[in-house]
Amino acid sequence: MLKDDPSRAAASAIDPAEAAGARWQAIAAELRADILAGRFAPGERLPNEKTLADRFGVHRHTLRQAVQALVREGHLDVRQGAGTFARELVLDYALNRRTRMTENLARIGETAARDLLSQAIVPAGEWAEPLQVGGRSKVARIETRSSVRGRPVALSTAAFPCPRLAEIAGHVARHGSITKALRALGVADYTRLRSVVSTRLPTQAEADALARPTTQPVLVVQYVNVDRDGVPVEAATTLFAADAVQLVVEPDAA
Repeated sequence: MLKDDPSRAAASAIDPAEAAGARWQAIAAELRADILAGRFAPGERLPNEKTLADRFGVHRHTLRQAVQALVREGHLDVRQGAGTFARELVLDYALNRRTRMTENLARIGETAARDLLSQAIVPAGEWAEPLQVGGRSKVARIETRSSVRGRPVALSTAAFPCPRLAEIAGHVARHGSITKALRALGVADYTRLRSVVSTRLPTQAEADALARPTTQPVLVVQYVNVDRDGVPVEAATTLFAADAVQLVVEPDAA
């Protein structure tokens, strides 16, 4: 009598429904990676259902499960009679007293990655007035770039008063968040004192950092944040890619 093969027994015990679920999730992951890598540009139509089903070697029902998952995540739009498209990345960015990039994006199901591009301790210069420090004072200046789904959407230059916040760069690099970096340095909370919004064409360097042409305008937000005592803790200028972000001015919650 042949002995039972444990591996064969384990294989036969696999739930077909579980296997099908793993398959559509794998397809969703691969399509998601294609979108994030730019292999499907925002607004681009994906191959038809049959072509995609053939690509992955699955029935159309399995493919539809993967597509529906990516629609729920906001990566795809299904337009009746037109096809399936990579979703245009247009973010509503709220400006109010408690402006936070993380919270803004979380409300629409998105997350951002913030990369530290440069850091330096420099004379206050143009930052002296908004930070309410002397002209000979030092500030920690950092440049960061924020990306959503791997696509650059914002480029910021910010200054923080020294010596209080001289170590801000290291914490931003560690946490990927201005809010978390400030909290680590003792600023438990902060609010927006003012925001000034304008628009202009980017320089070549700015356009390169945002992966946009120099002919495409950027939204410019200059702002000052203050701590609970009303003391400025950050003065900054953020450039938003105008094709990916629209600014929304909201009243503060009661």
